[in-house]
Amino acid sequence: MTCKVCGTKYSLSEGETKNYAKFGYDPPPLCFACTQKQRVCFRNGRTLYRRKCDFSGETIVSMYAPDSPYTIYKQDIWWSDQWDPLTYGKEYDFNRPFFEQFKELSLQSPHSTLTNINPDNSEYCNMCEGNRNCYLTIGGDFNEDCLYGNFNMHNRDVVDCDTSNDNEACFFILNSFDCYGCRFTFDSKNCSDCSFVSDCMGCSDCILCTNQRNKSFCILNEQLTKEEFAQRKSDLMNGTYSMQQKNWEEFLKLLSKRAVKATHNVSCEDCAGDYIKGSKNCVNCFDASDCEDCMNMIFLSKTKDSFNSGFIGDTSELCYNMQAAIAYGSTHSFTVFESKFIEYSEHIFHSEYMFGCSNVKKKKYCILNTQYSEKEYKDLRVKIIEHMKSTGEWGQYFPRSFSCFGYNESTASEIFPMSKKEAMGQGFNWRDEEDIKLDVEKVIPASDLPDSIEDIPDDILNWAIRCEKTNKPFKLINQELKFYRTHRIPRRAL
Repeated sequence: MTCKVCGTKYSLSEGETKNYAKFGYDPPPLCFACTQKQRVCFRNGRTLYRRKCDFSGETIVSMYAPDSPYTIYKQDIWWSDQWDPLTYGKEYDFNRPFFEQFKELSLQSPHSTLTNINPDNSEYCNMCEGNRNCYLTIGGDFNEDCLYGNFNMHNRDVVDCDTSNDNEACFFILNSFDCYGCRFTFDSKNCSDCSFVSDCMGCSDCILCTNQRNKSFCILNEQLTKEEFAQRKSDLMNGTYSMQQKNWEEFLKLLSKRAVKATHNVSCEDCAGDYIKGSKNCVNCFDASDCEDCMNMIFLSKTKDSFNSGFIGDTSELCYNMQAAIAYGSTHSFTVFESKFIEYSEHIFHSEYMFGCSNVKKKKYCILNTQYSEKEYKDLRVKIIEHMKSTGEWGQYFPRSFSCFGYNESTASEIFPMSKKEAMGQGFNWRDEEDIKLDVEKVIPASDLPDSIEDIPDDILNWAIRCEKTNKPFKLINQELKFYRTHRIPRRAL
């Protein structure tokens, strides 16, 4: 088979053929990467803007640009009873394609400025659920006292944590689990008080180490006594930026010489892919934790019996062609939470039996945001499916041009980077970046900051710091500064 978008040659495995038959859909003429791009272009986690709420007029932080054609409400208003999604309902028109009708509904129904469910003092998080005292955590759920994380779950007191779960008091970690007091830690598990380590398991008090198992008091993969380690640690981890950079450069050299595992799968049975943890029968899956019987999926947690989906959260089951969901028995939809039997819909919360709906919460038996009885819903659904089959829409995901976001705004650009020419050539939207003038009175170049974190004054919270790598200004928040001081970590880059 040949992908109709990128021209890649591919074939269907026996498992894929069985899954398509089980879910009742024909295989789309797209390779794995192109199916993921088409779904994930509808997800924007980290490109945020300042704009007005279309309900109250308040200034808000939003994943939708100020000139977006969509109606955007502040989070607390969107979740309130001050508006009714059914007032935007439409009757299905069998003389028009389904996708055309859905697009009109999506443009009219109000979207929440961010997707941030049940936050506790975590207003500026997106694509998240259940975070407490968190700031700019994106796509991570049930974290506490965490800052600047991406795709992280069940962490506590962690800063700059990506695709890592169940860690505490850590800084700058990636693909690491069950760690405590670690910094600059990658592809590691069950480690404590380690720094600049990669692919270590069950280690404590190690610095500049790779591929170690159940070791303590090691530096540069050399075993030391406890006393020797303490002396060298006081020099290597002295809280200065200059020494931190020396350690980083030494660590990069160490990484270039290490042996690399074929995969980073841990505690798995009959799994194929990478970064799979505690899972069974998961094939062609990536960044999966505690999952079973899944195939062709990325970023999933505690998910069962699902296929061709991405960013699927705890307790999900029987999902097909879904993106950003905690759902059961649902297909061809995105941003669906705690809902069942959702089809061809967006932004659905705590609902059941939705078809072609947009921005609905706590409803049942709706089509195009119109309420029906159970019998009316089921009868009309059958007719719509037959109509969609006649137009060639049934079994296809939403057209990529329907996304609210430019490809470069979306999460797809982080996973599958493309140039503007490439993205638009494949039918994606694109948003040209604007020169944003920030209203900042006091700016200090990062290079002018004191070398030691202990010499950083409290007044730094009133300044913008100009990143030495991107030249963009950024500010520290009080919670962040306290963390750096506690753990003796200097910071100069955005």
